Amino acid sequence: MKPFIFPAFMLLSFAANAQQKTGLPASTKPIITNTNITMRPVTTGSTALRTTPTTSAVQEKPKPGSGNTSPSSSAPGLTDADYFLAVARVTIKTAGDNKEKLSKMMVSVYPAAGDDNYQKGYTLESWPEELKVWSTTNFTLPRRAGFEQAFNSLAHYRQTGVMLDVLYNTVGNGLFYISDAWKIQEVSVTLEFKDKNGNPHPTYGSKTLYFPGVYLDFYKWKVYYKTDPYFNTLPPTIENRQ
Repeated sequence: MKPFIFPAFMLLSFAANAQQKTGLPASTKPIITNTNITMRPVTTGSTALRTTPTTSAVQEKPKPGSGNTSPSSSAPGLTDADYFLAVARVTIKTAGDNKEKLSKMMVSVYPAAGDDNYQKGYTLESWPEELKVWSTTNFTLPRRAGFEQAFNSLAHYRQTGVMLDVLYNTVGNGLFYISDAWKIQEVSVTLEFKDKNGNPHPTYGSKTLYFPGVYLDFYKWKVYYKTDPYFNTLPPTIENRQ
């Protein structure tokens, strides 16, 4: 009889457990309280990867005005046409023959092409003082009466190049004006291009160009210094008095 009693006891115990499970409410769910999640590196070849628990939750996109977005508006970009020649500063180095006092000198900077271009730039007129031998003198040129800002834009200069001319007029300098001469060692010009608010151009905010020296006198009385549109200096041209 003992072999029969043990199976009967197991059958009654199984029925009691089944009845106890089916008695749970339908809304009851198991609660997970495991907060100690251990992360172990997974090694693949020579690189160790760290595994992390993942969830299936969908993240919401930031709402407008929530402070999570960066501003998209920016100031409009400027072009070369928005910058013009604001300052023209000329430096003249005199060599071993001075410019005599009372001999008039005129220095001009302007675009190398265009109708009446020399009248629309910068000019220092009829400067009568002496330039001594082996001296260096700086001049900030004033605007001419016919100055035009658009004509002096960086865009225009980068189409035509730069013209710098120096005129030496010895007439009126005493009895020996015909024999008067002036030897220039070097001429340079510093160009400053700025926008309407006075802000310098990022590349051409201050550009200095250097030109070789020449010999001027009563007959050879004017020199033209010129650049190409890339601001590379070209050989000077001497104009003789007619």
